[in-house]
Amino acid sequence: MSKFITTIYLIAFTCGFISCAKESNDTAAANESGKGGSLAKFTIAGNYLYTVDENYLDAYDITNATAPVKTSSTFVGIFVETIYPYKNRLFIGSRAGMFIYSIDTPSVPSLMGAASHVRSCDPVVANDSIAFVTLKGGSACGPATSGLYIHDVKDLFNPVFKKLVEIENPEGLGIQDSTLYICNNAAGLKVYNITNPENPVEKRTINDGNYYKDVIPDGNLLICYVLAGILLYDISDPENPVRIKLITN
Repeated sequence: MSKFITTIYLIAFTCGFISCAKESNDTAAANESGKGGSLAKFTIAGNYLYTVDENYLDAYDITNATAPVKTSSTFVGIFVETIYPYKNRLFIGSRAGMFIYSIDTPSVPSLMGAASHVRSCDPVVANDSIAFVTLKGGSACGPATSGLYIHDVKDLFNPVFKKLVEIENPEGLGIQDSTLYICNNAAGLKVYNITNPENPVEKRTINDGNYYKDVIPDGNLLICYVLAGILLYDISDPENPVRIKLITN
């Protein structure tokens, strides 16, 4: 994907995040999160922007969006790669594992739990009870078995690995209600029913392009990164995405 399209996309989402943050009241802000992808390196929850680099989680107060204030910098570990918000939690993916941080005190996130695994690339999405992680083995990311790793996170202080669904060469993933979407490069976009989240049921594979990066469900819209640009789908029926448009590079 061209840097131009990527930049425009990130600016659009960032502006939307900041607008939502400014309009919410204090109570609502504590529970609102920005809508990002599983490979994102920044997100917004309430009036705070959270970013990750290779080692640290940084928090910024953006109550005044034109003058953000850094409130904390927390060492997470090595090879930190992604951040995903859900309610008052941040799920952080690294090549060494998944880390769960509380933002009950939004200015200073605190570690709640972690799940270690064989070193590999680590996008993560989550809901109230389950965290889904894709690992891609046999590459620079490390020797892990490629696939979907499922963790029970009902006890945030003690995530429990439940199952591995082997998938060749997975990338980013997105979750909406009882549907999970996984980018699988040239093998397409996989759609799973996760009504029983510990036993995902593959419903179909969509082959409209090379889904080489990330997928973001947002309401009735599914946004997919493909080599040719960005594919948009209508997911009014979540398990049966309907192609709307390809925005080319």
